[in-house]
Amino acid sequence: MPDTSQRRSALAGTAAGDLIQERADLWIKRVYGDVAEIEPPRQPNRATANNGVHALWVAPGEWLLVGEGEEIQIEAASSDLSHGRTVFRIPANAARQILAKGCPLDLRETEFRPGHCAQSVLAAVTILVHYLDDGEYMDIHVARSYGRFIHDWLKDAALTLPE
Repeated sequence: MPDTSQRRSALAGTAAGDLIQERADLWIKRVYGDVAEIEPPRQPNRATANNGVHALWVAPGEWLLVGEGEEIQIEAASSDLSHGRTVFRIPANAARQILAKGCPLDLRETEFRPGHCAQSVLAAVTILVHYLDDGEYMDIHVARSYGRFIHDWLKDAALTLPE
């Protein structure tokens, strides 16, 4: 089991900002097949949450499990992605405006609602956007090797947001 407290940040050596926060406290697993321990979404581009664990639909019969704190043990086939992903949390309204500058997803409130998730691209980099159930935030998942680049892109795009 990976020790996420020792996970190295993709942004090591950069100054922290208030708007775009890196979520370094997460464990992430890609799961293949049925998961008895948590009820994953059965509908494409949806997410469910149970006891602090989010299950994001990524393909037929495949989910991304994302959680804080104690990692759950599952019986299904899985791959640990904790050290290979960077996740940025952005307030939902700001995320819509920022992502609209370089991501083709339709993130309008009427189309992309809390509990949705979708894979897309941002600045030619594959991302996964998760609109959290609380409606307050969106999490942007990206391969860790692109973490600093995407963080810089998001910060630059945020500079022109209306106050």
